[in-house]
Amino acid sequence: MSPNDRVLGPDDLDGYLRLREGSFGYPAGDEALDAFRARLPNSFGAFVDGELAAVVTQHPYRAWAAGACVPMGGFGGVATAPEHRRAGHVARLMRAALDAGRAKGFGWNLLYPFDAAFYGRYGWASVPTGVPLALPPERLPPGVPGRLARVDGSARAGLAAPYARFAPTRTFADARTEGPWDAWEDLDEAPGQRVLRFAGTDAFVAMKLRDEAAGVRLDVLDLGWRDAAGRDAVWGILSAFRGQVAVVHLEAPWDDPVAADRQRAHAVAGHAGLMARVADVATAAAALRAVADDDAALDLAPLVVKVIDGYAPWNDGTWRLTPGPDGTEVEPTRGRADATVDVRGLALLWSGAAAPADVRRAGWAEGDGRALATLAALSGGRRPFRSPVDRF
Repeated sequence: MSPNDRVLGPDDLDGYLRLREGSFGYPAGDEALDAFRARLPNSFGAFVDGELAAVVTQHPYRAWAAGACVPMGGFGGVATAPEHRRAGHVARLMRAALDAGRAKGFGWNLLYPFDAAFYGRYGWASVPTGVPLALPPERLPPGVPGRLARVDGSARAGLAAPYARFAPTRTFADARTEGPWDAWEDLDEAPGQRVLRFAGTDAFVAMKLRDEAAGVRLDVLDLGWRDAAGRDAVWGILSAFRGQVAVVHLEAPWDDPVAADRQRAHAVAGHAGLMARVADVATAAAALRAVADDDAALDLAPLVVKVIDGYAPWNDGTWRLTPGPDGTEVEPTRGRADATVDVRGLALLWSGAAAPADVRRAGWAEGDGRALATLAALSGGRRPFRSPVDRF
């Protein structure tokens, strides 16, 4: 870090708010101020002549990766005052935050980019998650109606159990146990709202009805399923609104057939997307298990991989990985590498976002195909999906 970079403290709140005003607009209300005040200990600031010029906040939380619940960091509120932009402040602060996160056990870092190319040059890779769609209910899969029951009371009480069974099947699904937000509060009904929640053993959906001039709109706030029966149950509930609502807005998992079938005609533009980075190779790898998507043990051979990471020097080097059903042993080595992988390609392979051939074609991997297949297998058959209510 520069001598003028440091973690923010209580006395920096006014400068922080002034900086945000120039980047995002001024926050209103005591609740917003309390939220920003709580962010200060997790925020890194760059100062120029005593003035806060740039800030990066790394939110701590827990999420699922390849079937393991692990601590992660999420960058949010990245901002530079207009008069101090393009001086390298954010790049420097993000590296310092990543380095500090290693001591907290953060193997991964996620963010929602304002510009994917900007973060891509620092080692973040775009990963597919939800595909936003707006379509009439008649265009939804018919599903199987009647399998989910209406949930009354609090969202946490009614949805937490099926969510906990669903989340391990998706890499980057939030654990909803730690973080600067509370997704369950966002799914509770507020005065003047009509929020509907339905759940079964392994599936759930939460939605809001909204009156508009063109007809009733159904906004799906949260959804998930563990298996094919759960998927049919969710689509069955949503398709039951045929004849009642004019349009359904939802984020379908990117790998679900409905996303591929309906994307061309019904996709919503302007989706922010999701980017992921292996923040610490040793920490991220240690949590990866040699298992299939049903947690059956796999026999994966040890391998030596050279990681290219010009931004985070603690990752750049050669590592010996010995996968096992309970985790992966990781150690630096001077041995000959079986494969070489750019840190962006590593994020795609370990998250299940891309196959080795895809990463090769991007120019982010080369070497023995069996070694690359082993790296991909450490995703545990899980693929990325993160609910829109779990933003930061």
